[in-house]
Amino acid sequence: MKKYIPIMVFFVCGIIFSMVADNYWLDIMVFALWYAYLCVTWNIIGGFGGQFTFAHPVFVAIGGYTSSLLFIHLGLSPWLGMFAGMVLAALLAILLGWINYRRRLPHLTYALITLAITFVAIIVLRSSHFLGGSEGIFLPRGNDPLTFRFFNKQVYFWIILAATCLVLVFVTWFSRSMTGFKLTALRDNEDAAAMLGIDQLKMVATYSAISAALGAFGGTFYAQYLFVIDPTVAGSHLAVEIILFTAIGGMGTVWGPVLGPLAMVVLIRYLNAEFVNISGLGQVVYGVIIIVVLVVLKDGVVSWGGKRLAHQTSKLKMREKRQ
Repeated sequence: MKKYIPIMVFFVCGIIFSMVADNYWLDIMVFALWYAYLCVTWNIIGGFGGQFTFAHPVFVAIGGYTSSLLFIHLGLSPWLGMFAGMVLAALLAILLGWINYRRRLPHLTYALITLAITFVAIIVLRSSHFLGGSEGIFLPRGNDPLTFRFFNKQVYFWIILAATCLVLVFVTWFSRSMTGFKLTALRDNEDAAAMLGIDQLKMVATYSAISAALGAFGGTFYAQYLFVIDPTVAGSHLAVEIILFTAIGGMGTVWGPVLGPLAMVVLIRYLNAEFVNISGLGQVVYGVIIIVVLVVLKDGVVSWGGKRLAHQTSKLKMREKRQ
């Protein structure tokens, strides 16, 4: 139970923040938590599983478009339609995992294939009249909890906060379970894992599907929050941001994918506001900060902090023994 205490603290802090923040800060933190949610879900297969994929935005788009289309054309609540999107995203992820396994693709080749899929997805979405073309699908505004529509940003904050915390609970359990150890074993050495009898196809397909399905919910949330879903959500830029934020926080860790986006989304908003009169300077400063962090803290903030803490703890123990 102790391992879940940080998540409880995080949730309580989020609730307190939502009670005192204005709409401006609520909007910033809704997007920060949305990125954190996507990073945590990508990290399941990208960080713990070592499957470096750019396809996560495609799963996000599948979730957003599926629930939106079902709501507009069939009147099905996005609370239910999101499950259809999650299933479709999971099926695509399983297909990609199967192809990767059968063809024994090098990691770089698989990454490039998933990157190409984002390009194909954008072309399909922009060229399809049924899918709204370049403008996307606009959802009717309203305040109906049964159809996942609210005028109060606070409610959306609570939803994405709760979703992020629930995924963190799963990842915390998973990272310390035998299944999690098997997946990280596959990441570190596939041949050695196979010799130990670990079923690579089953492991990769299962957790690719879980990662994709959870990511699809992020698409439904995005559509309901902005009342629109458009092709840009499937773009490679979102994949780069997800991977970048996760790397800054720490890939293959529980809290890295949360701390990375929370810090970077707030930072880019601040820099854009601070250097609003100097075109592009905010982006330059942002880029320099990213480079410095990744060079100095190679494995991310959380991994670096964990190593420093372990080092300090060992030094204290040594001192106690000497005394």
